[in-house]
Amino acid sequence: MRQPDEASRCPACGSTGSGDRFRRRSLTGLDAETTRPSTLSFGSSAGTVLSCEACGHAWVGSRHDVAASYRDTADEVTLREETGQSETARRDLAKIERFVDCGTLLDVGCWTGSFLIAALERGWQPHGVEPSAWASERARARGLDVVNGTLEAFHAWPGTYRCVAFRDVIEHLADPASALRRTREMLNGSGALYITTPDAGSRLARVLGSRWWSVMPMHVQYFTRASITELLERCGFRVALITTHAKAFSVRYYAERLGGYSKIAERAALRSAEVFGLADRIVAPDFHDRMSIVAMPLADF
Repeated sequence: MRQPDEASRCPACGSTGSGDRFRRRSLTGLDAETTRPSTLSFGSSAGTVLSCEACGHAWVGSRHDVAASYRDTADEVTLREETGQSETARRDLAKIERFVDCGTLLDVGCWTGSFLIAALERGWQPHGVEPSAWASERARARGLDVVNGTLEAFHAWPGTYRCVAFRDVIEHLADPASALRRTREMLNGSGALYITTPDAGSRLARVLGSRWWSVMPMHVQYFTRASITELLERCGFRVALITTHAKAFSVRYYAERLGGYSKIAERAALRSAEVFGLADRIVAPDFHDRMSIVAMPLADF
């Protein structure tokens, strides 16, 4: 009997049954432009997005080295949005601290270090790993302990960290199960894993389909609440919290996102924001299409 190829096997539950999730998609390659955090390449994928009938997970069937594309990625827009990123970081840390005390922390894909700065201010001992040379250089310029590279190449002794965070990262990984198993080894017994990621099972994602703004070239995994829970349990974690996740940005930033759909709408929204003096106001709308998860390692796994 012919064995299914690995690319068609669900990364969340291991099932081999799949169908095409986003049929009306435009395909694009991965490069430093399409991997920018502020890219407007909505509705574009780096390949056919398969869907698991067993757990609802969706993923790009063809394998891509997203980390390699990130090495040359730069994004000045994220520097402008530092205030909002810091506010989001503080909110995330407040969730984490409901379950664990401050201690050593690793932020995987830490970008320019906003989360690490917020963690340092709250009494954590933060470290970061970031594949973008541009972003990791800026993080180190802020006095942060950040390694330029990937989690696979990052060395840490077992039980080193009280918390490991994957904030908007797990959806970029070709093999999320391997990363989570590695993370479990790095956490100490009283530690916690923190994840934020788009929610492909949300009502908004289902309504927008391939035009959902989280369908992007660098996203190769599309988790639902069920599929992320399934994956975490397979990798030795217990989900302690799963809730929606709002991100804080300026009104200007959110207005610019409309450019991924209509330049006319973008210009109109920016003009209105400037006329009413709202362009630089920080807002955090909750569209209920993102989720944050706190998970604890199982002692007997």
